[in-house]
Amino acid sequence: MPKKQGSDNLPRINLDAVNQSLQAVETHWQAIDDELDRRKIGRKDTPFNALVREQMNTAYAHLNYLLEQKVPPFSSDGILEMFVLNNRVHYGTDTALMREYHTAIDATYDKFQIQIVPLNDWYHRHETDHPLKLAAEIYVGILGFPQLFVEGNHRTGALIGSWINLYFGYPPFVLSVDNAIAFFEPSSEIKRFVNKATWRGQSRLPKYRKVFREFWERYIDKKYIATKEQKSS
Repeated sequence: MPKKQGSDNLPRINLDAVNQSLQAVETHWQAIDDELDRRKIGRKDTPFNALVREQMNTAYAHLNYLLEQKVPPFSSDGILEMFVLNNRVHYGTDTALMREYHTAIDATYDKFQIQIVPLNDWYHRHETDHPLKLAAEIYVGILGFPQLFVEGNHRTGALIGSWINLYFGYPPFVLSVDNAIAFFEPSSEIKRFVNKATWRGQSRLPKYRKVFREFWERYIDKKYIATKEQKSS
């Protein structure tokens, strides 16, 4: 397994490139959602609109902050930051909105505190595996039943997987018009079929681990890594 990058060499995310990709998804969302329906993958409950895009932008910005602070995923600090990332995808930085939905946030935190335990244990048992395998399988674990969060598991799972990638020097995953269908297709299967037993390696999970790792390795993209000039600006 490649070793972690030197502390001063952790990549940063090119937030402008992320926003451009998400803006294209927003523009083409109706066609993407129609194709998901045509393929019987299922329409998304939350349309990808300007608000969702802006919330995702704040989440990627927070991920950049974690990289700047050199916070390892699945460290004691990192685990709490996963919950923060889930808040970001729902509420962005809108503190008034967070106060309004404090009951939902509290319920999510209670669920998260329970469900993070087996994921954390698995990660530390396998932390010598290849980082791309770790990232892909953690995503499967977040999305499979019982899911890590009440809502927003696709979006937060992709962020956490990208965090693992970046911490070990690999590019992040960002949703795009080109990869949206390929992203939601295995994700919907994982969500439908993976249960607590299969998360532990039984039944269908090995298939979806393999399928999603192939997807993950294909669609991470170095164009989302900031240049030295962008990092310093």
